[in-house]
Amino acid sequence: MKIFLHVCCAPDLILAHNKLREKNIEYTAFFYNPNIFPLDEYPKRYDAFLKLKDMWNFEEIKTEYNHNDFLENIRNNDIKDLKKRCYACMYFRMKKAVIKAKELGYTHFSTTLLSSPRKSHDDIKKIADELSNEYGVKFYYENFRSNNAISEGAKFGKAHNIYRQVYCGCEFSLKEAEDLRIKSFEKRKKRLFEKLNFNFEHLLNKDLLRIPEDLYPKYLYKYGIDILKDLKPKIILIRKDIAKDFNIKNGRNKIGNWKAKIIIV
Repeated sequence: MKIFLHVCCAPDLILAHNKLREKNIEYTAFFYNPNIFPLDEYPKRYDAFLKLKDMWNFEEIKTEYNHNDFLENIRNNDIKDLKKRCYACMYFRMKKAVIKAKELGYTHFSTTLLSSPRKSHDDIKKIADELSNEYGVKFYYENFRSNNAISEGAKFGKAHNIYRQVYCGCEFSLKEAEDLRIKSFEKRKKRLFEKLNFNFEHLLNKDLLRIPEDLYPKYLYKYGIDILKDLKPKIILIRKDIAKDFNIKNGRNKIGNWKAKIIIV
C-alpha cells in the first residue's frame, strides 16, 4: 500500500517514516504548512524535510508557501483559544492534503501530526473521519509516537543534524513559547535566589560551569544536584571526588527531567 502523507515537520516525519517502514508501507510526502512564521523559519523546516528526502528517496508533491492562507483560515476563530486555534489549523492542512490525495488518485492518507506529543489523536481522528466521509479517501491511523519513538527519533535527528524547531509554527505559538520561556526562566531564578547567597546570574545558561571554581560544592551538598538543573549549563566540569559523592558519571547524566553533559576531572 502507498499512502499520501501530510508532513508537518522533519522531526515528526522521522517517527512516521520508521513506523511505516516497519510495515512496508510506502508514502508520498506533502509538506503543507502555511502556518509557519516568520518567513525565514519556513526554509529552515523545509530544508530539514528535504534532507530526509535525500536520505530516504521518497516521492514528494510540492506546494507553495503562503502564510496569508493560514491567517485567512483562522480569521473567524478565537485565536486566543489554543485548542480551537490548533484544531482549525490542523483541519485546514489536513483538508488540503485530502483534496490533493483525491486529485492524484490515492485511496489512503495520513499525517505526521500523529507523531507530535502536543497534538491530540482524538482531534486528529475526528478531523480525519469528517474529511474521509466528505472526500472518500480513507484515513490511515497509527500511533507514530508509541514505544519510545519520540526519544529514538530525537537521537536520529541529532545524529544527522536535522533542524528541530522550538515552537509549533505560527506567530501565536511563537509568542506563547517565548512567554513560557520567560516564565520558566523567572521561576528558575526565584528558586536559585532562595538557595544561593551570591550573585549567580552570570552562571545562568553558561557554556561551561566548573565545580568547584564557579559553584562551591557546599551548595550541592546542602540542596542536591537539582540546583544544576536551574543553572542549565551546556557542559559541567566537575572534580572527581565531588562527582563520586553524587554518583555522577562521565557523559550524559539525567537530573530530574533535564540531561546534563558532564566531564569529570
